[in-house]
Amino acid sequence: LKRAQRTISSPAWVVNWFGPLLAEATSHHAETAITLLSSSASKNEHLYKFLRPWLGDGLLVSNGKKWQRNRHLLTPAFHFNILKPYAQISNDCAKTMITKWTKKTGVAFDIYTDVNQMTLDTMLQCAMSFKIERQNEKEKNIYLQAVRDLTNLTMERITRPLLHIEPIFWLSSTGRKYKEALEIVQGQTNRVIQERRAELKTSKEVKVTRKGKYIDFLDILLQTKDEDGVGLSMQEIRDEVETFLNEGHETTAIGSSWTIYMLAMNPECQKKCREELSDVIKDKEDIEWSDLKKLQYLTMCVKETLRLRPPVPAISRLLDQPLTFKSKTHQVPETTLEKGSIAGVNIFALHRNVHVWEDPEVFDPERFNPENTNQRSPHAFLPFSAGSRNCIGRNFAMNEIKIAVGQVLRKFEFYIDDETPATKMATSMVLRAKDGIMLKLRAI
Repeated sequence: LKRAQRTISSPAWVVNWFGPLLAEATSHHAETAITLLSSSASKNEHLYKFLRPWLGDGLLVSNGKKWQRNRHLLTPAFHFNILKPYAQISNDCAKTMITKWTKKTGVAFDIYTDVNQMTLDTMLQCAMSFKIERQNEKEKNIYLQAVRDLTNLTMERITRPLLHIEPIFWLSSTGRKYKEALEIVQGQTNRVIQERRAELKTSKEVKVTRKGKYIDFLDILLQTKDEDGVGLSMQEIRDEVETFLNEGHETTAIGSSWTIYMLAMNPECQKKCREELSDVIKDKEDIEWSDLKKLQYLTMCVKETLRLRPPVPAISRLLDQPLTFKSKTHQVPETTLEKGSIAGVNIFALHRNVHVWEDPEVFDPERFNPENTNQRSPHAFLPFSAGSRNCIGRNFAMNEIKIAVGQVLRKFEFYIDDETPATKMATSMVLRAKDGIMLKLRAI
């Protein structure tokens, strides 16, 4: 929030320091953000290298020709025809969570814990047809805690320069905790890949539709080939699955949870969403693929939530050539950054910039009606980044959020009263809540 407040006096960009030696020119305006995101700048290796022990050279971390090749190979996995059958999985996982929530009426609880488990179940089924009734486990989910630990420990390493040194990091208590969490997460990934590979070896239906069933992410990874007929190596497959599962499920869980929270804070918007759902879905049990584009007000509420609570609050790039920041609408001097400089976009601050958004702290879904959207720069709203390195799974994420939120709104009214513990944002690599997202619900 403090960085967002700096946009009042610095409308386009500022310089941020990460420790005593690392500085970044950070944009928080649509004009300067697109200058960076449309450039050829690669991911900032100074920061993203700390994700490599976990995510390898998956799309989130890789650069250059490797990234270009793998992005091209993975794009078909997110085609509409592939995503369409995933809607049923999202519905089923949401309904499993709803069954659990029927026992929690009138009591404040952290919705994020359950939503996080739900999105992981969804991801496992969409990625590898791997169905685990994870949501029914009563004990603390070790895997999800390990993912959270890896995120927090990575952020701790980034902000402590001494831990940038490999031997010191791995010998430190932070490094030892990181290694323990890494073994849990990668062990789970390897297990599900091995089980799916064994299934694929004995299956005769994989090539096209797997006997009418949906084609999952791993099917595509195992079959895709480039122009030279070369497919992905097993290490590349592991890296992409790790990226898809761990980064995908958590950011989607955060987006879904914050949307429910914002609707609890704005009951009139919640009521309007529920009325729209009733008009569109009627008495059907599931929210079907064809319904998603009709849920216009719900979509506006999701987008307004992603504006105020972007799951990924910032991105960073390393310049491979000089880049000039300039503004047409504000009296600020041009700034040219040299090759090798670090530049980024503070998405959180951009979305709350008073020079970009009117009354930016107010939750107003009508910002995203067609008329208002057309009057605004498309780069004022960047929850999935922009340019060639935008989020490859953005449509998947939006669909999953709308189905999950839509299903729970059909069954419950969410509210906050004087007894509900306060919810505060906590910025790490992702925008979680400090002590959970606490709400109450009543069945309808």
